[in-house]
Amino acid sequence: MGMEGIGARVLRKEDQRFITGKGRYTDDFKMAGMHYAAFVRSPHAHAKIRGIDKSAAEA
Repeated sequence: MGMEGIGARVLRKEDQRFITGKGRYTDDFKMAGMHYAAFVRSPHAHAKIRGIDKSAAEA
């Protein structure tokens, strides 16, 4: 007798692809002109930003 409802295991159709290494993640998709972003938080609460050195990001 199978378990139904809350607590029941759910079979997902994509599992087989990922456990065999054939699944694709969002980072696997490449598009022309695609850019990446990274969010950086200040370690100083309520500090005022006086400037941003973007040279490392542009390298």
